[in-house]
Amino acid sequence: MPTPGKLVPLSLDHKHALEVFLCEFDGCRDELHGYFCDRGASIDAAVQLLSDWGRGQSLGAGWVPCSTWFWESEGVLQGVINVRHRLTPRLEEVGGHIGYSVAPSHRRKGVATAMLREVLAHCRALEIRRALLTCNAANEASARTIESNGGVLDREGWCELEQREQRWYWVALEQD
Repeated sequence: MPTPGKLVPLSLDHKHALEVFLCEFDGCRDELHGYFCDRGASIDAAVQLLSDWGRGQSLGAGWVPCSTWFWESEGVLQGVINVRHRLTPRLEEVGGHIGYSVAPSHRRKGVATAMLREVLAHCRALEIRRALLTCNAANEASARTIESNGGVLDREGWCELEQREQRWYWVALEQD
């Protein structure tokens, strides 16, 4: 049974929930994907920055506009997902259109699958016709998540930028 929840943008009301979410990754060997704000940023700064990035403002060198949502259930932030509005050569190699992470305490509950399914509608609204997702070749859970949402393996091989074996998937998005 998929976890109940919904995609939400970060808001000032999430101050405590965001800290709890981020603390789950402290000391965890898993990298946090999908949330690119500085770990020490205030909730005010994080909300403003994420909003700016979604509008293509305040972008760092080489960055593209991107939108970020959290998977929220009963006030708890369980996961984060980010959609890059377009690809660059670097994003074609690492990261793709979509990156996501699920808090360790909420893994194996369908959060990633539900988040990805829901964010694909946002990709369609951004007129992304095919969404590229990449994952570590050893991350079978991520591969299953992508495949269960229509991801078709394009290739698997060595990624020089990541220094690891990686998989590249495409999800075809029909335009309404």
